[in-house]
Amino acid sequence: MLAFNVAQLLKEGIGATRHYSLSGSLYDIDEQNAGPVPIEGFLDVVRIPKGLLAQGKAMLTLNAMCRRCLAVYERDVELDIEEEYVATVDVVTGYRIDLTEGEDDEPELLINDHHVVDTREVLRQYAVAALVDAGLCRIDCRGICPICGVDLNSESCNCHTASVDPRLASLAGLLEEMD
Repeated sequence: MLAFNVAQLLKEGIGATRHYSLSGSLYDIDEQNAGPVPIEGFLDVVRIPKGLLAQGKAMLTLNAMCRRCLAVYERDVELDIEEEYVATVDVVTGYRIDLTEGEDDEPELLINDHHVVDTREVLRQYAVAALVDAGLCRIDCRGICPICGVDLNSESCNCHTASVDPRLASLAGLLEEMD
């Protein structure tokens, strides 16, 4: 479950805590992860004056693109979650709470009128952020040839890729004369 009714927690005093298990699927994370991506984890939710503070961890396996060879590979990702959710309706009276003007409360970080915290969009954003530093498909990834574009992990090419600094080009000519 990735959405939780927090009405009882909102009725309790500041500092009250609940532990929730995260279990479900995220959708449309990015182009490589368009279908359902299973996610598991937990959230510890604490009552604070403005609403709730959610802290926890989640694990999922994402398809990432290698930054050297551009191959898609599976990567296990652990998300460290810490978000503040703001109440929009008083749980006791049912009256709408006037949020202070100028505050930058994002829509996905608001507790809805039914006192439900939906974590799906926040978790999706954490997953997207985890993909920014996708890493390598393997430690010894050789990448692609900058000249012909061949994936050097699966085949080799005969391109000469040694580049000479233009400031040292005349010295390279001297080396060739010595050979």
